[in-house]
Amino acid sequence: MTGTRPQAEERRPGSPRPTHDVTAAAFDITAALIVVLDRAGRILRFNAACERMTGYREADVTGQVLWPLVLDAPEVARATAVYAAMTPGQPTSRYDNYWLNTQGEQRHIAWATTHLLDADGEIELVVATGVDVTEERRSRLEQQESELRFRALFERSGDGVVLIDPHDPGTPWRIVDCNAAFARMNGYGRHELIGQSIDVLHEDDLMAREGAVQLQWLRDRGEEAHGEGTHRRRDGTVFSIESSSSVITLSGHELVLGIDRDVTERKRTERELRLLNDRLAHDAHHDALTGLPNRLLLLSRLNQERSRALENGTQLAVMFVDLDHFKRVNDSLGHAAGDDLLREVARRLAGVMRPGDTVARVGGDEFVAVLPDLSGAHHAARIARRVRETVLTPIFVGGQAVTIQCSVGISLFPQDAVTAEDLLKRADLAVYEIKKAGKDAVRFFGADMDAAAGARLHMETRLRAAILEESLTLHYQPQVDALSGHLMGLEALARWTDVELGVVSPSEFIPVAEETGLIVPLGAWALDEACRQAAEWNLRVPVAVNVSPSQLMRAEFPETVQATLRRHGLLPQLLKLEVTERLPVRDPVLAAEQLRRLRALGVQLSLDDFGAVQSAVASLMTLPLQEVKLDRGLLAGVTEDPASWQVLRALLALARGLKIPVIVEGVETEAQLAALRSLGFRTVQGYLMGRPERPDEITQRLRNVGHTVSPG
Repeated sequence: MTGTRPQAEERRPGSPRPTHDVTAAAFDITAALIVVLDRAGRILRFNAACERMTGYREADVTGQVLWPLVLDAPEVARATAVYAAMTPGQPTSRYDNYWLNTQGEQRHIAWATTHLLDADGEIELVVATGVDVTEERRSRLEQQESELRFRALFERSGDGVVLIDPHDPGTPWRIVDCNAAFARMNGYGRHELIGQSIDVLHEDDLMAREGAVQLQWLRDRGEEAHGEGTHRRRDGTVFSIESSSSVITLSGHELVLGIDRDVTERKRTERELRLLNDRLAHDAHHDALTGLPNRLLLLSRLNQERSRALENGTQLAVMFVDLDHFKRVNDSLGHAAGDDLLREVARRLAGVMRPGDTVARVGGDEFVAVLPDLSGAHHAARIARRVRETVLTPIFVGGQAVTIQCSVGISLFPQDAVTAEDLLKRADLAVYEIKKAGKDAVRFFGADMDAAAGARLHMETRLRAAILEESLTLHYQPQVDALSGHLMGLEALARWTDVELGVVSPSEFIPVAEETGLIVPLGAWALDEACRQAAEWNLRVPVAVNVSPSQLMRAEFPETVQATLRRHGLLPQLLKLEVTERLPVRDPVLAAEQLRRLRALGVQLSLDDFGAVQSAVASLMTLPLQEVKLDRGLLAGVTEDPASWQVLRALLALARGLKIPVIVEGVETEAQLAALRSLGFRTVQGYLMGRPERPDEITQRLRNVGHTVSPG
């Protein structure tokens, strides 16, 4: 009780003098604060509610001046002055102030003060009754602060923010307020929108028709509702928005808060990405040169037809077509003529197939056809004869007629094999037998050809021994700056020469390692040896090591990498792990987590064979990558095919947008290098820049060029 001047309630003349006694029970039971002061401000009564609030006992404070007990020093002086200036003859005084308790906590109180007068009409006693309004005041202040914060956010938000009254009977979903961003986004002035129905921005009277349902839906959600839609600007153009809506209470009124964002540009980018992904998906399943299905799509179709044949009890055949002496065409007429010939052969093969057949290009001069719903082996033989006849017809390329022959191997399902891979292998074995016998023939697979399976088992045995004995070697291929030729890195590539098998191509022993699980110890050896060699060279550029999905998915792989780096004293940033996109990953979520753990070590992560499969864009968007290496297949036709040029340009733009460097592998000609330079690619790898070389050859190269490798 302080602050404003107290006002008095007079006794009527002649009325009996009050005794000022208050019934003890009522005085102490009430929750209200009651304090009685004499004219000097001394405490005469201090009820139980006052005791609870302040921590003082009535017996201890009776006779003391009130204000030093419950006010801080500045307020004591002011309260004393106001109290001394009180005059009788005025009604009950009401005001707010605060008291301090014994712990120094400030409590806000709403007071009503009554003056009791003596016989001479002067103030004898002051009775103050108070209610603790601390929590109410705090809530009110918090609401005011919240509304101020809301207003600040409302005005400063970069998104369009609108407040809507869904209860206006005259204007359905009336715009109560909106920020400048909302008005600007919709092409209006702010003053033009306030008071209008939100339907002014819709293409029809949506909220007038469905407003009640929408409001109930928002209430039922009890949280922000997210969605997408369209708005119509003042000039009539329609654009896409992403919207969040919620029901709020502001100054006691139920309103709808909407936060809108113009997502036109994002939608356009998403469409472009979908188109790009569709193109990559098509390219991932089709041969770039001929447009025929590739091996990936072939296997999918073959598995579908195999399942259907099992269900229907029918036969199917796999036909392997290998062009004889195709190399002579390339050597004599050039690669362009050879490409023209392959395109024409592809067109002819597709032309002699039945509507349900599939013909694919699986290698340089190799084609495979899947022939379902056969009546028997003779039916497959008849189609094979048509294939040979159409291929044998002269083809005009390079200004002259070229006659080419082919060898056709056939395997039958289910007689020869039941899996897609085995059917392909056995049709290929049949071609191999034709080649040994002189080419230009049709041959069905025979049981005697199973010797090939034994040879593969023998290779697995020898490879296992080679890994245990560490008799494999690593060769290193440079990755260079496309403009300057400066060395940007080295890729470690496994090589194997066996005492029994001779030189074994990686394309032969790596698949065997993947299929048998030997890729894990092989990969561990390659990682250790590459790090050892890089440390010995004191490389200033990273060494790249290929990592199989089988390695990546092992829980201890990040620890293995860390231990290898420490063992050889190699800085993490000088190791680059290349993860191929061609091989399937069983658990993409776990793979992403493993990559994040590896990146946390400081090693570089590169996505190899990017663009080879349909998931290319998804991989780029979701994996923690620091580099992508474009699949060599994307270079096919880059010097003469505008579509290939556009795909490379789009991929580079996408990678740059995500700030991910790009390497192009498989660069073999000056024309390809020139094309990549003109597109803006920075780093390249391929035979043109240097073939994979032994460590001693790389050592000499590093000494000679000081980490600079010239093209060729």
